[in-house]
Amino acid sequence: MKTNRLLFCLLLFASATANTASLQSVQVIQDAVQSFVQASLDPAGQYQINSAQIDPRLQLAACTENLDIFSQSGEIKAGRNTVGIRCPGTNNWTIYSSVAVKSFGQVLILTKQLSRNDRVGPEHITAEMRDTSTLQRGYLTDAADILNQQANRVIPVGSVLYKSQFSAPTLIKRGERVSIQTGKAGLLITSSGVAMMDGTQGQQISVKNVSSQRVIQATVVNAGLVSVFF
Repeated sequence: MKTNRLLFCLLLFASATANTASLQSVQVIQDAVQSFVQASLDPAGQYQINSAQIDPRLQLAACTENLDIFSQSGEIKAGRNTVGIRCPGTNNWTIYSSVAVKSFGQVLILTKQLSRNDRVGPEHITAEMRDTSTLQRGYLTDAADILNQQANRVIPVGSVLYKSQFSAPTLIKRGERVSIQTGKAGLLITSSGVAMMDGTQGQQISVKNVSSQRVIQATVVNAGLVSVFF
């Protein structure tokens, strides 16, 4: 009687072992997805890849061929990605999973609060490593892009800096007296004028000539100076 029971237990164990062996390993699927995602990203970048979310209770027939991994959108990028895992051959099956990718890079951070129209100096900014996949487009990485620019609004300390927060400094203000240079190279005439509008470097603004009272279009050269070249 005991011999029969032992034999029955051995048969159950053998059957369970055989059944387990015929199922696809979840770990193998996760490893294949990890390798695919890693190979799809820029090797020069810094990334954190979360493992593919595969339900461990999922019972799939063991794939006898190499797994085919693909991106549903056609590319792998920072953020959440949907990937497909396909088993070709006789045990044909396809499942989908999500993989989150974090992309890290140096971005500019404000170290000293800026008020509206304040100009940016080196003392205002530093670079820190951040997960850029969580940031909106337009974040800044190069201090040269905003040095001497002016803030469009109040920006608190610790803010990630964006191009849209800054603009070229106002060199000439409406109603301000300016010098008007006219003529051509080698023959310049300077006259006095009044700016009819604010202006930044290189911008064309309306200026009234004090002597003739004519309103002309002139290009802002510097603070208090505009030019009209023929």
